[in-house]
Amino acid sequence: MPTLIPAGPYKHLTTVEGVDFPYYVIPFDEDGVCAGPQTLKHLLDHSAGYSDIFVFSHGWNNDWTAATKRYDDFIRGFQEMRKSLKLQVPSTFRPLLVGIFWPSQALEWFESETGPQMASDVPAPAASTERDWGVLQDIGTHISVAQRARFFSLAQQQTLSADEAKELAEMLASISDGGEDDISTKADQQAGDQPPALAAPTAMDLLSAAAEITASSPTAEPDYDTVGVQQGGSVAPQAAISLGGLFSALDPRNILKPFTVWQMKDRAGKVGRNGVRELLRGLLSRTQSRVHLLGHSYGCKVVMTALASVPSGTRAVQSAVLFQPAISQYAFATDIKTMQNMRGGLQHTLGRVTAPVICTFSDNDWPLTKLFHLALRREGDLGEDPKAAGLAPSKYCALGGYGPQGTASDNVTIHDEGQPYTLPKGGTLLAVNGTGRIGGHGDISNQATWWLAYTAATSA
Repeated sequence: MPTLIPAGPYKHLTTVEGVDFPYYVIPFDEDGVCAGPQTLKHLLDHSAGYSDIFVFSHGWNNDWTAATKRYDDFIRGFQEMRKSLKLQVPSTFRPLLVGIFWPSQALEWFESETGPQMASDVPAPAASTERDWGVLQDIGTHISVAQRARFFSLAQQQTLSADEAKELAEMLASISDGGEDDISTKADQQAGDQPPALAAPTAMDLLSAAAEITASSPTAEPDYDTVGVQQGGSVAPQAAISLGGLFSALDPRNILKPFTVWQMKDRAGKVGRNGVRELLRGLLSRTQSRVHLLGHSYGCKVVMTALASVPSGTRAVQSAVLFQPAISQYAFATDIKTMQNMRGGLQHTLGRVTAPVICTFSDNDWPLTKLFHLALRREGDLGEDPKAAGLAPSKYCALGGYGPQGTASDNVTIHDEGQPYTLPKGGTLLAVNGTGRIGGHGDISNQATWWLAYTAATSA
């Protein structure tokens, strides 16, 4: 991130029609505290008078350079598509863009969101790469000084014994404070209360997830629902360790993987609830602009948690587009399977969006179809197709991998650019099967996705 955040727009851009508009980037730390307060103040003080305000958030594995480049590429592609297809906007169209930056880096071997690979038989990069080392340092700062040297030693070994694996898992569990629960009781939601706190993962949670990740392969997948734990560990240690003796030579990366998945998901919730909520509330209260939310991966949790957390009575945003959301397939559920009187923690946000909430999912998204439900198995992770219910391999599957479950939704195949969508009414969910045009978790900047964003932005 730049040493000094400008107290004003990150840059100025020009619409296809030649109208100048500002583009802000607002940074937040891992707890959701705004790291550029003067920039945020400038944005809110100068936000009136724009017809449309776009707020978008990146997902994991993005440093400042990667995040701003992703934003720039999407904006440029969107503009070029408008120009090539001669797409019109109202004569009063005057946009303002706001990119959220939050510390979402994860291990390089977890993939860089540029392709479909996350866990495969391709050898992983060494832990000494610059990105991986930065993340290990970030984790290490939370480990006690007395244990820090030992953490770095264990995290960079080729394999761990059963005792070493347990030691590393206990270190990581000791620094995890959990996050906010993604499920709510109907009574809680009717009362307007926030979702309850989510218990931190235990060492057993991490070891069970590590065993599942180690055991999984494209040809021999585990039983996703019977091997694993929920909040506090419902599986005895020997159950996980008995998976083919995997813990006799466990790769430490397979313990770090679920930890970073949990860490980034919980961090996204904190950033949305503690920081972006206030940004969004300010924009909605100070302007009459149509506000549009766009998120990718865990960035979907950032923007939708912010929307879920704004005070009741705040006016609605115009649209929300969630590209490959790394949240539970039950996030918008009216009733979560196996959990009596529970519904998705984001279900009530459907009523806070004028247009339908749009989400994409893709069979080509390796992280969200193969790994998400192996790692995120706490009870509260459950609430976050258009396949028929039951075809997803686990109740813990990701919305961006298998589509929504437990809620009514209009289900369509992603359209080519220029092919009109028939949007359902507001307060509903439109699930877009992007398999034909979204080739991996990070493949969300192309003609089809720009067209989807344009469709949402111009919805009545």
